[in-house]
Amino acid sequence: MQRIKLTNEEDEIIQVCPSQREKILEECSLSLFGKFLTNRPFNQRAAKNLLRTTWKFGSDLRIIDVGEGQFQFKFAMESQLMWVLNNGPWSFDNYLLLLRRWEKGMNAATIKFTHCPLWVQVWGLPFELFSEDVARDIGRGIGSVVEVDCKGVASDQAKFLRIRVEVPLEKLLRRGSKIRGPKGDVVWIAFKYERLISFYFRCGVLGHEVRNCDSPWDSDT
Repeated sequence: MQRIKLTNEEDEIIQVCPSQREKILEECSLSLFGKFLTNRPFNQRAAKNLLRTTWKFGSDLRIIDVGEGQFQFKFAMESQLMWVLNNGPWSFDNYLLLLRRWEKGMNAATIKFTHCPLWVQVWGLPFELFSEDVARDIGRGIGSVVEVDCKGVASDQAKFLRIRVEVPLEKLLRRGSKIRGPKGDVVWIAFKYERLISFYFRCGVLGHEVRNCDSPWDSDT
């Protein structure tokens, strides 16, 4: 973007002093900013109503259209905000809702949605590799590890490992992976992504659907 040459008046600095700075900062600190992963038009009112119904926070939740196809979700308590973050991903009409916490200096034009936290189930893992350390190793191959479901590792029904991972949006989602164990044995493990509706497994791109994808993988890839 070319740098715009400012006039002398435009170059002057206007000092601002918000009268309710503490209240505004508190509201911002309890905010999430969100955007649906689509370029297609959708019913924003219906999307807001669905989220209100699903999250069940009543008047404690305010949803504000801040432009650029983005929303600000204002919560009354930190626990509400964290519940929404930890129980995603959320979607409307098969469109994934991307979320970010507020950071100082954010505005609608500068917010970047680059990752999506997903719970990933790991199937087909040899029993001797069921451990938190192995789960973190596998998670790092997918994205940035947020947490490992340790209850699943230690439970009486350990059918799969469960990892929460921040997945880069530009990265193709893996259907699985080869792993090499301590003895050098290589095995194939499969990944299942929880609550992921719009993922098109033949291209691996988050947000793609069959009708919108023009570069599908070969089924044997």
